[in-house]
Amino acid sequence: MIRAAVTLACKGIAVFPCRPRDKRPATANGLKDATTDLKTIRHWWRHEPQFNIAIATGAVSKVFAVDIDGLDAEIELRKLEAQHSALPPTVEAITARGRHLYFQMPETPIANSAGKIAPGIDVRGDGGYVLAPPSVHPSGRLYSWSVDSSNSFSTAPQWLLDKLTASATTTPATEWRQLVVNGADEGTRDCSLARLAGHLLRRRIDPVVVFELLKSWTATHCRPPLPVADIERVCASIAARELKRRQHDAG
Repeated sequence: MIRAAVTLACKGIAVFPCRPRDKRPATANGLKDATTDLKTIRHWWRHEPQFNIAIATGAVSKVFAVDIDGLDAEIELRKLEAQHSALPPTVEAITARGRHLYFQMPETPIANSAGKIAPGIDVRGDGGYVLAPPSVHPSGRLYSWSVDSSNSFSTAPQWLLDKLTASATTTPATEWRQLVVNGADEGTRDCSLARLAGHLLRRRIDPVVVFELLKSWTATHCRPPLPVADIERVCASIAARELKRRQHDAG
């Protein structure tokens, strides 16, 4: 782990430790502690050699990550590539359920998003992070670098950047009804949950009410139901993002 963390830092990638076999940060300030300082990095992993490695995405590392979460997401990506153009070879990591594609950070800021490109495809940019090889997923599976991908970070195609930087449009009420009624299958559950949480919180619904409503929805409409811990994680993340948006709007 320590060798991998140092190697990333030497390439200008800011890293920080997460708990062993976990995605939760192991430092007090989490993402804000991300650094390329080798002395700090060596101290962290000498303290606990099994810490997972997290890459802070966005401007701090000059890369953003596209998370293709499962077979359904791969199918959605194939549709997009057929419509526009294939994604270029780039640095790629194999995850527990899919893969992470890393691209050079453009001059235009890239924000974190869930399902903005397509269902099951999330993006981590400014203010985000992803686990990096050889971290261990909570399931016990190892993250690994793909041997079939590029060894350098490619520039993302313009169509992908356009989708990531496009202003949000109003989602028709019929689409929300379909989502609530039809539910979500494995591979799209996190994305659907995040969308619903954001929709409710944006309308000033109390976060506790949002959590309880979505807990009931996932139990009856997700296949299979999401663990309560995952629901808490997603709701907390979206709530923090909504609070940040309100603070920004308030000046």
